[in-house]
Amino acid sequence: MPRANGGSESVEKTRAWRKRVRAARRPETDAVDAALAAAVAVYYHTAASSSSDRDRRRALALELMSVNFLVSRGYDLAEADRQVRRRVRRLDVERLIPLVNGTPS
Repeated sequence: MPRANGGSESVEKTRAWRKRVRAARRPETDAVDAALAAAVAVYYHTAASSSSDRDRRRALALELMSVNFLVSRGYDLAEADRQVRRRVRRLDVERLIPLVNGTPS
């Protein structure tokens, strides 16, 4: 994505780029990040309610890798852990299941 540096030309370039992205129906990074977070939340929910120790360990490993990534970027360990848990252990996860599984709600 072009970066606007305050000039009207940069702003117009960014608008034109966004228009092309929307026309192509290409998701921007924030939409992809939200989709990945929803998929991980559903995976965690499914793993937590299953009898598979392997799936539960994998779900916890995904959380830990996310926390490690944030800490490596300078974030506080406790705060990173709290935010990752909030994002993965969502209260509305049942609503996400048909969305990530591609079934109509």
